[in-house]
Amino acid sequence: MLIGTVAALAAAGPALADPPVQGMPVPELSVFDQMMTDFMDANGIESGLLGIMKDGVIVYQRGFGWKDAAHTQLMRHDAVARVASVSKPFTAAAIQRLVASGQIDLDDVVFDLGQQGGGILPYAAFPNLQDNRMGEITVQQILAHSSGLPTNNGSDPMFAEIAIADAFNDAGIPTSYPPGRVKTTRFVLGGTLASDPDAGVVAYSNFGFQVLGQVVESASGKSHIDYIRQNVLGPLDWMPVSEVVYGRTFEADLDPREPWYDNYEMATNVFNPDGGQVRRPHGSYDHELHFASGAMVVSTTAMLHLAENYYVQAENFGGGQAATYGAATNGVRSTRSHGGLLFGTEAWIRQRSDGVNFAVIFNKGTIGTTYALQMRDMIDAELDLGTITWPTQGVDGQWVDFSNGAAGDGSFEEAWSDAGDALASAMDEATLNFKAGTSDWTGTISQKVRLRAPQGGVVRIGVQ
Repeated sequence: MLIGTVAALAAAGPALADPPVQGMPVPELSVFDQMMTDFMDANGIESGLLGIMKDGVIVYQRGFGWKDAAHTQLMRHDAVARVASVSKPFTAAAIQRLVASGQIDLDDVVFDLGQQGGGILPYAAFPNLQDNRMGEITVQQILAHSSGLPTNNGSDPMFAEIAIADAFNDAGIPTSYPPGRVKTTRFVLGGTLASDPDAGVVAYSNFGFQVLGQVVESASGKSHIDYIRQNVLGPLDWMPVSEVVYGRTFEADLDPREPWYDNYEMATNVFNPDGGQVRRPHGSYDHELHFASGAMVVSTTAMLHLAENYYVQAENFGGGQAATYGAATNGVRSTRSHGGLLFGTEAWIRQRSDGVNFAVIFNKGTIGTTYALQMRDMIDAELDLGTITWPTQGVDGQWVDFSNGAAGDGSFEEAWSDAGDALASAMDEATLNFKAGTSDWTGTISQKVRLRAPQGGVVRIGVQ
């Protein structure tokens, strides 16, 4: 995702010395520990996540650095974080699921503007319809970024909240700040397209994927995120809904597993334009507006399962073709990837034809930075050597250690000490990893849960 104009760039923070590493050590893949640690240290990045999957099994999942700016909380291996435009492959998969179920067709017209035949989303253009081509745009054209809708090239309406709200207010239509998805969409529909929808001109559009999120909701009768949880990731085994949440604009509303976002550029608060300035990640844009294009907060678990089961990019995206973007892989592997960039975060999701998927997230980024892309290339180069002896045991999920005297929180380092507490905290289809030990716990397991011992050894619990 490209992001709006920045008035001034903050100076880079001090380099870190050996960021702490969380999660189960995997000796066969320790090269990636060093790679992440060195890269973060060299670039002053304070929080990072890396997950690696081989042949459908998450064999490496680690957190690096600190969850908070004060360095009082470590970054858990199973943290969730903003992934910016890596939200788009989730939306693309939702669209393709709707197509597969016959609820929509890729050639369906998106906007119902009163034209013959109508469309999926009924809208009144503001201030009025100027370009009849708006009524010709199809689902596939938006999926292929070839609809002619506004792009990130200096005219992105997704970062024009104040101007759009001002336009409605000036027209006598009381509008709050920010104006939200409905009025943003109406405003765009009152403009003109940059190209004919059927011309095949590819121009990356955040706004277009926000529209696709509305298509998902209209066609499914569910919220965008619930459809993804239940119909995109839900059919997959062991994919708890807690791994996919919506991001929130302000720091006080972040998910408890989410890190702080390291960007100290200051800008106007789009929720209160006449108030004081805010840090870029928290109020300089309406994060919730990007619900289907850039607002998702996910774990590397969710990213890796998405990459295993759905194509995260089109096969010939540069040519404007989107037939396979978001489609089910059905076990046919292909090398594709998608990146994301927003103020204070960078992410990359990668699927490879050799059965390896990986996902990387950093809590730092702004216009022009390429941290996640650089890490993608470094990981690819290491994998291409073909020298890795791959482990086969999964390492994702919560952890239980009967010898842990502390209360624990389910992380590898602070595991649950009691099986009952672990089960009570676990969502349906959660995975509980037991460290070697013995417990006299007895009880009833009434939810779907996977029990395993990734480190080997013997685990004994009594279950009735």
